[in-house]
Amino acid sequence: MNAILVAMHLVACQPDLLICQDMSVKTKRWTSIETCRKDRDAEMFRVKQGLPDRAVVMSRCRYLIGRDRRSTPAF
Repeated sequence: MNAILVAMHLVACQPDLLICQDMSVKTKRWTSIETCRKDRDAEMFRVKQGLPDRAVVMSRCRYLIGRDRRSTPAF
């Protein structure tokens, strides 16, 4: 049986939110949105340790879906 995987997208931004940098968790995958959300605080804390105190870290758990080459890239 195949499982639908969930990925966490993390970004670190300047306080004004104008400049952000991707800090995605590339090596971890979860089997449900709920398990990803439970791990979110730990991952955000890990990322924030290497950043200045004024940096803003945001995250979102989302389903990991491969591009079909027909849809326009969002970013």
